[in-house]
Amino acid sequence: MSLVIRLLLPSLLLAAAAATATTADKNGIHWYPGSVDEAFAVARQQKKPVFLYWGAVWCPPCNQLKATLFKNPAFIRKTRLFVPVYLDGDTEAAQKLGERFGVLGYPTLILFTPEGEEITRLPGGMSMERYPEVLDLALARVKPVARLLAEILDKGRKPTAQELHLLAWYAWDQDRGKALGKRELSDVLKALEALVPDTLPREKSRLNARYLAALAARQVPPTEAEKADAVRRLQRLLADADSWQDNFDFLIHDLDLLIPRITTADSPQRSRLLDAWGKVLTRLQQDAGIGATRRLLLYLGRLHWLKAAGQEIPEMLKAEIRAAARESRAKARDGHERIAVSYAAYVALKASGQLALAERLINEEMQAGSNNQYWMLVLADLAEESGNEEEALHWYEKAWESARGKATRVQWGSYYIRQLTQQRPDDDERIMAVSKALFAELAKQKAPFHGRNRRALERVFKALNAWGQVSSPAELIDIKRAFIDVCLPFGKDAMERCEAIMKTS
Repeated sequence: MSLVIRLLLPSLLLAAAAATATTADKNGIHWYPGSVDEAFAVARQQKKPVFLYWGAVWCPPCNQLKATLFKNPAFIRKTRLFVPVYLDGDTEAAQKLGERFGVLGYPTLILFTPEGEEITRLPGGMSMERYPEVLDLALARVKPVARLLAEILDKGRKPTAQELHLLAWYAWDQDRGKALGKRELSDVLKALEALVPDTLPREKSRLNARYLAALAARQVPPTEAEKADAVRRLQRLLADADSWQDNFDFLIHDLDLLIPRITTADSPQRSRLLDAWGKVLTRLQQDAGIGATRRLLLYLGRLHWLKAAGQEIPEMLKAEIRAAARESRAKARDGHERIAVSYAAYVALKASGQLALAERLINEEMQAGSNNQYWMLVLADLAEESGNEEEALHWYEKAWESARGKATRVQWGSYYIRQLTQQRPDDDERIMAVSKALFAELAKQKAPFHGRNRRALERVFKALNAWGQVSSPAELIDIKRAFIDVCLPFGKDAMERCEAIMKTS
């Protein structure tokens, strides 16, 4: 799976506005106009929880949120009971705040107590009505997930129905050890699912699906007993139509990961599971209530199914994807929805091998000027996957030149430098010039070595250190000196970060 899709596709399942943090549309979310710390001060004064939305203007899943969830009347009404804060990743010191809150990708939705303790993270793949329900739990002062896990798993306390609901709809894939600590995710989810009574079928199915996804992704292969248990769990989930919408992301993404892990090739058991899973995807595709973006993403599930079944992609399915892409884009009602739908259409076309049409779609969006700094990166990624390295380098350069926003410029620049070192390792002058230009961007920021910035810089020095093995060491030393010159004015802590970044290999 390619870079751009790998970074953004899981987030696109967030089923969803204010276009800026300072806009207070009387019919929309009243985003707090001040800083994050000021928002927490207001929250403590008013005894209200904080709802934090971390996003970026160019991000397709963020535009999906703005087009759907942030326009949902029930959700908007609930946010009146919070202090809602929009933290754009390109604003000053946003990456330092993102690091403080432990957020990595756009978009991320987090609920906090007025005192700043994290209650929960809202996941993707939820039905629209689930979001107000989770907000209700925050208002009810349900304990934060980290404390719940400690009390339930370490002390053996029986969880309440409200607590189980919160745990079932927690964004486990975004946890990064924040609540889990050193616990193994699959073990935690299995233990939690076992505590859910049959009177809470949605919570039970949700935790069951999360467990199966964790088992599929776990580094340690499942035991024979775990495989047999997973087959039984999967059979129950696939037979329960009421659970499908709640587990939409699992149904479209985890098929070709899970099935080979828990069944043997050509076995009757695998055939039965594939048959049942295929019928679920067909039923979901026929559901008139499925939104445009989800309908397009369902094609990914069908493509995963074909891969797991060892079948080629039929021309009829390719034609169906083409028609769905055209129809969905034609019906997009505003700019936010157009970006989200176009990206989902691009993903479906690309995954079905229709690369020329995927490229044409993005070029049409470029002509419309809707989100060009991001579409250029998509075209670079598409060219790279197609094996056209010259064109990929061209689009990485154009994306870097057109990028707006502090963190975005650093991130796009890191992709360009990586491509340069791979495609033009002999062009020392260009590599040095672009690297120093990127470092000059850092000097304009107040906290440039945190969050996505730091990960982008690690990507830069991983590429540069590899390039230094085939280039003259003097050039690499010169680049590192330029980086140190930028780091020095930021003090001791920054220098320690910089030294660690430069060692990335």
